[in-house]
Amino acid sequence: MKARPAAGADSTAHTDAARRRFLYELGGVFAAAGIGPAMAAPAACLLTPAATEGPFYLDDALVRADIRDGRPGQPLRLHIRVVDANRGCAPVPGALVSIWHCDADGSYSGESPGNREARFLRGVQPAGQDGMATFTTIYPGWYAPRAVHIHFKVLLGQSEALTSQLYFSDALNREVLGSHPAYRAHGVPSRATTLDPIAGSRPNLVRVSRPADPGGMLDGEFTVGIARG
Repeated sequence: MKARPAAGADSTAHTDAARRRFLYELGGVFAAAGIGPAMAAPAACLLTPAATEGPFYLDDALVRADIRDGRPGQPLRLHIRVVDANRGCAPVPGALVSIWHCDADGSYSGESPGNREARFLRGVQPAGQDGMATFTTIYPGWYAPRAVHIHFKVLLGQSEALTSQLYFSDALNREVLGSHPAYRAHGVPSRATTLDPIAGSRPNLVRVSRPADPGGMLDGEFTVGIARG
């Protein structure tokens, strides 16, 4: 899989005014916390806003569902559904979804002399007939001046359809990063998600459901609206 090379710093402002994001009916407390039932239906079919890919994108990520490579952290199953916002939210089967994010200590694979060959927490999955690509990963860590986030890219064949970033509620960030031992040394970010230099006031929040088992895997879901032309 090849895509355009990384361009721009991670602090470049995204084009929020030019695009609209996918909105959800979170309801009540879930709306404030960003936590709710996974796989709930979206409230409206809109375009997801683009955002910078940042300096840590690599175009040689492995095609795989489990991207953990033994990195410690809160297990997270992330479901990304790709739909065509111009065609009534029709699924886009076969779309390639690439994700990458930092580990519990705020480090990316492949970006320093010590881990140049590593590819932890990076992977690509094709969307199924329902437009869904699913990854098994860990809850991301963070690094200044950014809030907790996951990068993603959607490709249709060799063409890039969208590059953007996903976020989590501040309440969930505090809960996970403040309680799981893998994150304790690094602490909890002081910057609110809505004050992140890229997320802005309307971040792409992942809807997350808590497992019945306190130590079990979190389930996160986000629907990406693209325009196929």
